[in-house]
Formats: sequence, structure tokens, C-alpha cells
Amino acid sequence: MQQISSATTSLNQVNPGIKTVLPQLAGNTVLDIGGGKYDANKIYAAGLGVTLYVYDKFNRSEAENVQALACHPDTIVCNNVLNVIDDGQAMRNLIALCASYRVPCYFTVYEGNKSGIGSHSKKGCWQRNWKTEDYIPIFKKYFKSVVCQGKLIICR
Repeated sequence: MQQISSATTSLNQVNPGIKTVLPQLAGNTVLDIGGGKYDANKIYAAGLGVTLYVYDKFNRSEAENVQALACHPDTIVCNNVLNVIDDGQAMRNLIALCASYRVPCYFTVYEGNKSGIGSHSKKGCWQRNWKTEDYIPIFKKYFKSVVCQGKLIICR
């Protein structure tokens, strides 16, 4: 069970992972897992012709989360979320949720200090501090194909 809420990690800006992935997805429906409490990503997506649904356990209403999870996405994005989940099983559960949709999934993670040792990063926040490649063995348990393009992890 995740002990530390990741609610305060939400930033009111378009996520760099979103800027990398969404421009190539015009006309698609995208589910943003852990998309935060702000709508900057939704506004950006709309401008590209992408319908973006946001699921965030800590920052969205139950009704909005139910609607998001019920959408039929063509793609899933999950940006800087896995690195703020302090419980390994909760992190794996989130990866399994993404995999259950059987659509391409794009992940990014903030590497923090890259020590591999999770710790509190600021009040009410936690960072896993793993390098991007440290997540690959876990992704391979849920997806047939896992490819890194720089800091972007693409799973199918």
C-alpha cells in the first residue's frame, strides 16, 4: 500500500513526456495514468487533436477517474509516476493496469539522484531514485516488447 501520497508532486505544466509522445497521436484517445490535478496536458492534447483522459488516484475525483478508466484508449502515457510510488507492489499494480489495456504504453520516470535508494524528496513526497533502465526488468514481466528511446520507455 502506498504510504506517501504523490498528490503534491503534481505540477501545473505540460509534461515533457507528453510533448514527446502526443504530437504523433492526432485523432487518438489517450489515457494519462497519474496525470495530476492540473489540466495543462489536456489543453495541450486538445490543441493537437488528441482526446486525453486523466486518471490520478490522488488528484482527480472518483467520477473523473471512473470515466478515465472506462475510456477505450489507443495509447497510454504514464509520466513521472512510477518514481513517486513508495510501495513496489503498488508500482507493479499500476504497470499491470497499463498493460491490461493491451495498447502501446509510453512511460517516463524522473531519476532523482540516481542512487537506486528511495527516500523522501520534500515534505509529503518520495522519490524512487532509480535510473530509467532499472525499470526495464519489471516492464518485461508485463509487456512483450520493451524499448528505450533515450528516457522514453515504450511498451507493447
